Amino acid sequence: MVSLSDPKCQITTLKAMAIAPKITGIISLISSTFIIRHVLRDRKRRSLTYHRLLLGMSISDFVGSLMCFLSTWPIPRGEACLAAGTTMTCTAQGFFNQTAALCTPTYNISLAIYYILVIVKGWKENRVSKIEKYLHALPIAAGFGTGFAGLALKLYNGAGWICWIAPSPNNPERNNPNYGIFRLAFLYADAWAIIIFLAVCMCIIYFHVLKQEKKLDKYTASYAQKKRKQSKKIRNQAFLYVGCMYMTWIFGSVFRFMQFAGKTPPTYIIVLFVTFFPLQGFFNLVVYMFPRILRYFEEGVPLTQSFARRSSFFSSVKNSISKKRPSQKSTHVGSGFSQEESSAAYVSEGKVDEKRNPRVSFSEGIVADGEKDDCNNEDVANEDNTIEEGTTGEDGKGDGEKDAIDELERIVEA
Repeated sequence: MVSLSDPKCQITTLKAMAIAPKITGIISLISSTFIIRHVLRDRKRRSLTYHRLLLGMSISDFVGSLMCFLSTWPIPRGEACLAAGTTMTCTAQGFFNQTAALCTPTYNISLAIYYILVIVKGWKENRVSKIEKYLHALPIAAGFGTGFAGLALKLYNGAGWICWIAPSPNNPERNNPNYGIFRLAFLYADAWAIIIFLAVCMCIIYFHVLKQEKKLDKYTASYAQKKRKQSKKIRNQAFLYVGCMYMTWIFGSVFRFMQFAGKTPPTYIIVLFVTFFPLQGFFNLVVYMFPRILRYFEEGVPLTQSFARRSSFFSSVKNSISKKRPSQKSTHVGSGFSQEESSAAYVSEGKVDEKRNPRVSFSEGIVADGEKDDCNNEDVANEDNTIEEGTTGEDGKGDGEKDAIDELERIVEA
């Protein structure tokens, strides 16, 4: 039976390294579980690439947070404060820790690419979904690839506060003298490269949005203000997700830089490292809920609407279709689909907007939901791939097309 009376726990730093990750790890665990549940319980969110990427990131972070919550428990008994495990339990924790530790930040690359494609390139949901498998394959391959490599090389041992790539003086078979190189190659070099990549992506997004805002000067003040608000909201959302990774890795990076430089990190850096590293899931939840919190303060939209809205949306679509008389199922000229289908597309959060262009409504209500377009009309089929800068007319007029920023705003707030 392990307890804080263990001689290893009498050292304040070792005690903090054992306890702090358990507290922040369980917070992150609950936060990741919330995002996973919020995405999986709703058909619309499950159909959107943005939410599926967050789902993959949250599942990875769930595993990583669980490993951080276990902290020193799986480490072989006597090697750390509260250690109660064996070589086998430590190896298992090391494998899942390494896999999740690289998979989660690599999902930030996928998310950054998604934002670049939508904000800068103007891609819409049905086009992004065609490359989504690669956005998932990258972090999964990176995580499991390095995880299994560490397993084969017998690199996983007690690393002070968790099992990871570390030396094992008590077990010569598992004591790899090059563990520092593997730490750098399997995680930290990758993480620092990701941080640089994300910084470049955010600069691209920032300057693109700035360029778009300057183009809005030719429109009326009210319309320009509306579009600026939308673009800034999406830009800030992208920046915040990158900020989550920076907050998670900043103290760990300082800690490792000092180690690689041959210096002993001070106690406060160690404590901050083991406290913030498990918190990626919590930071992700804050950013995930940020658009909903913003809508609550700006528009008074209840936070609970995000949990019940989609059921009412699909119920409204179903009710709208069922109430149509057979004589009303005539086909719109030039639209390529029936009046019944167009009316269903108008529905948004249980309300019908009769003034909106049926082609735009169909794109927003159906294509954005990830559903198949059975219409063969060439204009409608090409609508998602012909978004150009400045094509949206003043007050929604002009060519009647909805730009990718509008669609992304709905997706983020779904």
